[in-house]
Amino acid sequence: MSLRYHLIYYAVACLLGVLVMLIHPVFLVLLIIYAFFIIRHFGWGRLVTIGLVMIFFLVFIRWPQPTDEPIISGYIISRDEKSIVLKTTKTKIKVYGEFIGYEVGDELEIEVNYFEISRATNDNAFDYRNYLYSQGITNNASLLRLINSQKHNTLFQKLQKRIDGKELVNSYASMFILGIRDEMINDYYHQLTELSIVHLFALSGLHIHILRRLIKKVLIFLLPEYLINYLSLIIIGVYMYIIPYNISFMRAYLVMLLMTLFKKYLNQLDCFSLVAMFFVFMNPYIIYNLSFVFSYFMYLIIILINHHRYLNEIVYGASVPIVISIQYRINILSLFLGIILTPLISVLYQLLWLYVIFGNFFKPVISLVIEVLDNIVVFSTDFSFFINFSKPSLFFILGYYYIYFKLIVKINIKQRIHREILLLLSLVIMFYFKPYYQTFGQVVMIDVGQGDCFFIQQPYNQGNILIDTGGLRNKDLAALTLVPYLRSVGVFKLDHVFISHDDFDHSGAYQSLADQIEIGHTITSYQDKFKIGQVEIEILKTPESTDNNDSSLVLLVTINKLKYLFTGDISNAVERQLINDYPELKIDVLKVSHHGSNTGTSAAFLNAIKPKIALISCGKDNYYGHPHDDVITRLNDYGVKVYRSDEMGMVKIVYYGDDNYIFNDFND
Repeated sequence: MSLRYHLIYYAVACLLGVLVMLIHPVFLVLLIIYAFFIIRHFGWGRLVTIGLVMIFFLVFIRWPQPTDEPIISGYIISRDEKSIVLKTTKTKIKVYGEFIGYEVGDELEIEVNYFEISRATNDNAFDYRNYLYSQGITNNASLLRLINSQKHNTLFQKLQKRIDGKELVNSYASMFILGIRDEMINDYYHQLTELSIVHLFALSGLHIHILRRLIKKVLIFLLPEYLINYLSLIIIGVYMYIIPYNISFMRAYLVMLLMTLFKKYLNQLDCFSLVAMFFVFMNPYIIYNLSFVFSYFMYLIIILINHHRYLNEIVYGASVPIVISIQYRINILSLFLGIILTPLISVLYQLLWLYVIFGNFFKPVISLVIEVLDNIVVFSTDFSFFINFSKPSLFFILGYYYIYFKLIVKINIKQRIHREILLLLSLVIMFYFKPYYQTFGQVVMIDVGQGDCFFIQQPYNQGNILIDTGGLRNKDLAALTLVPYLRSVGVFKLDHVFISHDDFDHSGAYQSLADQIEIGHTITSYQDKFKIGQVEIEILKTPESTDNNDSSLVLLVTINKLKYLFTGDISNAVERQLINDYPELKIDVLKVSHHGSNTGTSAAFLNAIKPKIALISCGKDNYYGHPHDDVITRLNDYGVKVYRSDEMGMVKIVYYGDDNYIFNDFND
């Protein structure tokens, strides 16, 4: 087996090596299986060759290299209201500060102060560091002072000024031509994301092929065909250099370029493999870039089954695990919307180019096409039907794609695929019912920063309970943290939500949560005992108080033979009353009151209730200094094991059968 026509095998080996190093050692098993596949089909000699290429690839791969230079200089490659991304000779740096009057393409020399890039502190949460690394950005920094600057009247700025305007047509032109979304289109873009059709409206390989066809149509009357092929690539190359970097666009362009230059030596799959290896080699963290994963994988499927009459349906099938992994649900209409909207997008994209080149003559037609698109999107939003899932396990993903690629092979050798389709549908249906046969339950301290939020999930979907929601003044905590986490564990309805008291850090996210997740019952005041599934909840009586914190509900929760006490923000005074009123009260797990403030968790209280475990929910480096050193000392003195969200992130007490296990995977 020569390199020619077989580069895909080398690319797969290199990618598996990166997955072992970055994602999980379990991919080593896949690498070993892949090695046996190579031996069986191509022999030991090819395995050695592929292995050597993979080792060379992994040894010399370009890992992100954060800088610590206090003074940096470079070009602005992107910006928003609060920050810029500065490209230096070595890396890219995201700098927060005021950069009024500076645009993309301008050159700056600045002094900065670096700060830590935040990591995910909850299960299945967005990891900001991996996201920045996937963009080639290695540092977060704040601006200290501007040392020097040089403005450049770049082609990008000229193109941006030509498109600039307050009309919707200009917003679409900016999105499709420059790859930039403005405020006017942000809400609309969110709708597209919900419908799982946002890829049609983002610059991608689809658009680059449309653009090349448009260029060829214009040049066909002026030049011979062989010159048009090369000139169209040059024009698109210049255009790509002007606009902000777009990974999907770049992939399509490089494959197109290689196919044109080396069509006698490489097939389309070889060109694709070379480009994929190049991008991963230059930045292995690109595997965390959703645009990379989605565009490359979908393009691979298109190459493998090109010109099939059910191409759209087969490609849609390939996207199912990816979409579920991102959104935890599938919109049934998205397949049909893609088929309907793709021709409209093609027309709109070409019209927008004519608008940019020739001006307002085409604006009425563009406005009409946009109106049609908007009506379709609004109608689809109103009548969308979603199927909800939890986050796919690696087992599900591997099983799904094993069957899926067997289906691809059978398509190519023209065999019947009914069995594979039935297996894929069966696997998806089984996965849909996963929450109903989940054998373990969990009590989760969700990291919500400076606030409280505790989640109880029972086995077999017997009941889902939330105690407080947390709340952040400057962010939508429900949309950013609570809803994604709940959906990721297969929860789309909360049977009961208990709000301990009306402080924003305990209840501020409630309304947004209620808008996105169905809530059965909300409890905000004293009521009788509850039994929800196998969970017993008793609201302990506390004296009435004018102090909001001392008015907190105190919940005694019994789960799997463990007793939990959730104390809201109560003070020592309420603790003394609880000792008097419930002298036999003994617990296993204490939710420490008021985030570890010294106003509560007295020695007398600890001596009376004798907890073994303490959960403290508080924000990292918070303004209030929670938890107080005295509280930590008292807990240690009484032999209580302390788990705190500011240092450990999410903490889970998982129960299975009669056993309980504590997990804190985000411990610093």
